[in-house]
Amino acid sequence: MSKLAPNWQKTSVFEAVFDQLGDALVLYDPEFRITGVNRPAERLFGKTAEEMVGSHCQEIFRSVVSRPGCEALLGLEKACPTAPQTLCLDIGNGLERLVAMRTSQVFDEGGRLAGGAAAIRDITERTSPPHRHTVIAESPVMLEILKLIRRIGASEAGTVLLDGESGTGKDLVAKTLHYQSLRQAGPFIAVNCAAIPATLLESELFGYEKGAFTDARAQKRGIFELADRGTLFLDEIGEIPLSLQAKLLRVLEEQTFRRLGGLADIQLDLRVVAATNKNLREAVKQKVFRQDLYFRLNVIQITIPPLRDRPEDIPTLAKLFIEHYNRKFKSNIQGLSSFATQLLLSYDWPGNVRELRNAIERGMILEESTLITSSSLPNAISRPVEQVRFPALHESERILVGRALEQTSGNQTQAARLLRLTRDQLRYKKRKLSIL
Repeated sequence: MSKLAPNWQKTSVFEAVFDQLGDALVLYDPEFRITGVNRPAERLFGKTAEEMVGSHCQEIFRSVVSRPGCEALLGLEKACPTAPQTLCLDIGNGLERLVAMRTSQVFDEGGRLAGGAAAIRDITERTSPPHRHTVIAESPVMLEILKLIRRIGASEAGTVLLDGESGTGKDLVAKTLHYQSLRQAGPFIAVNCAAIPATLLESELFGYEKGAFTDARAQKRGIFELADRGTLFLDEIGEIPLSLQAKLLRVLEEQTFRRLGGLADIQLDLRVVAATNKNLREAVKQKVFRQDLYFRLNVIQITIPPLRDRPEDIPTLAKLFIEHYNRKFKSNIQGLSSFATQLLLSYDWPGNVRELRNAIERGMILEESTLITSSSLPNAISRPVEQVRFPALHESERILVGRALEQTSGNQTQAARLLRLTRDQLRYKKRKLSIL
């Protein structure tokens, strides 16, 4: 207040500034009783100031302030403000937030410690309640995958590998697996391994101790630690540098890790779901992916078929996306015209579910009637280029699969090995090609 002009040193000014801050601000005393919050904090936690003031930090922060060395405690112990810590914040009602929290000491006029202040910035979108995380499926192959997901969720399987083309919905399958498992009350954290520079990936995954390197001015918890007792989704697993794969293997094998610069092992209890659109077997042959890590990840493999191989799902997914964008755009689109539906069913969908979603979004924006018509769809769908078809290719595939099964006397495991496929991929091809 001393830095303000005298006529601005008023409680009303302080309150106005306090509420206009972009970050949530929580003040607490040395006994961790909350003494003040601003309006962004009310929105973040979904509680009024009257409900929070006087409560213990643990009642509001839940899982964050429930362990030794928590961020609020560090705010009372350290004279300098702590570096922002990334936390998975449970805000009740089945909702979680990923936030960056920074704490500092607060002193009274006599220079005595009066408590602490926590500035909290929301860095992720609100996750939906558990029942919203589910794969929408009508096709037989996807219904089988949903059955498999339920069986895996009820088990203690530690690692699952999701395989499929880009845009098939591997992230949604991972969320469905988490929220249909015994770990649904724990955090679900997704990491795109290709989006984080290789030089930063190790410190992001494992965290670091103060002084571990030049810029490590405070301890940082890594993503593995944040995902403890929950599910960690490692998307684009094939992009992890070879030098880091050995450390990842140790985490999967022993469920322990060390922060960078740390001396003590930290015990974990988490499920790792990895996803890739690459052929990891080929990556192993090319010596760019460790064979032992591949086999450890591949305990249970789920191959998600491309959208062109499950056309039964297209109308259902399109309806779901129309409902979503009706809410988002405040529109009133009733559905698709019959010709637009035929175009969607006949299109090859190289971009899979992601491309379908984008096509529906475009149609919702451009359409002026109550139905999405062909003129509102992307040109690639509404004006398809005539393609040369090779019906013999389908027949050749049938012959190869039939010969492999005949040569192995119907043993699917051995036949899959001859064809360089997984057993699940062979079973899928048998259904697709109507091979008994």
